[in-house]
Amino acid sequence: MTQSKAEEGFGVAIVIVGYRNADDIRVCLEALRTAEPRPSFEIFIAENGGPTAFDALVDALNRPEGPCTIDSDAQAFARCPQGARHLRLRLAREDGVLGEAVNIAEMPDNLGYGGGVNAWLRPLLQMPGWSAAWVLNPDTLPARDALAELQAYASKRGKGLVGSRLVPMSGPDCVLTRGLAWSNIRATALAIDMNADSSAPFDIESVERRLDAPSGASVYATRALIERIGLMREDYFLYGEDLEWGVRAKKLGATVGYAHKSIVRHIGGSTIGSSRRRRNRSTLSTYLLARNRILFVREHHPGWLFWSMIVSLAEAAAYAVEGAFLNTTAEVRGLAAGLRGETGKPIDR
Repeated sequence: MTQSKAEEGFGVAIVIVGYRNADDIRVCLEALRTAEPRPSFEIFIAENGGPTAFDALVDALNRPEGPCTIDSDAQAFARCPQGARHLRLRLAREDGVLGEAVNIAEMPDNLGYGGGVNAWLRPLLQMPGWSAAWVLNPDTLPARDALAELQAYASKRGKGLVGSRLVPMSGPDCVLTRGLAWSNIRATALAIDMNADSSAPFDIESVERRLDAPSGASVYATRALIERIGLMREDYFLYGEDLEWGVRAKKLGATVGYAHKSIVRHIGGSTIGSSRRRRNRSTLSTYLLARNRILFVREHHPGWLFWSMIVSLAEAAAYAVEGAFLNTTAEVRGLAAGLRGETGKPIDR
């Protein structure tokens, strides 16, 4: 193996939060090991699933046919999350070159999505050199030039927070979303241009006028923006952190953008079952979506709080009509928790 590019420093920190989904992360890193070498990057994985999940992830990545290898000469990353068990691997580039560093840390508890992201961003913000972070879901397959296109778009258009074109695993012909737009009427974040034809003409200015935040599956944030607006919210635990980050950025005068040429395939809901169909949605996702809706509206759109309560009750009724009675209960519990101002990890997680 030849010398790693990562030893020369890196420009972008790719942050991935896992929860007992080693195979998803393995497939994601299979894609990342074919990524263009510029901008340079390192990968930082926060495993929220405990010691067994950490060991399973290391095994999945480091097995003979896996995307990584342990470099006996590699030094541990200097600023790992405090108290976390950690290991440093290298991407095994297809040309045989010892590739970019992959830093894996076992979180001391299930910190949720924002907490896992921030566990790496905090120590990273204490070191110089890197210019942006790319927060990437584990159940994604980025195109070879996805990161390069994000960086180019952010630089050219002066954007601090940029999202990718998310497409289904079957291919890039259909748009899953160009980003998120909050709707007070529906009391939810809408996926912009969902199911649109990727090849059809579209108005980028119109998209960005509607855009409140990139989808959390692929969020490129410049370091300057992170230092200006702060880290992701951790008290949501899961769902809504991406939207809140974007809305907070816009309120502070930052610009949010959409890089159409950055293509990322996305499964969606692979960890806790956040299916678009009510009957298939997990009670955890139902609870958190209902709770965090109220938390978000109370902070950013307080005049719509009563209406958002009505929307949640209508959602609960819709679950009941479909026979999903556990989700009816979860929706009502989430609504009540939001009204009480409860935050953080649910007791059963």
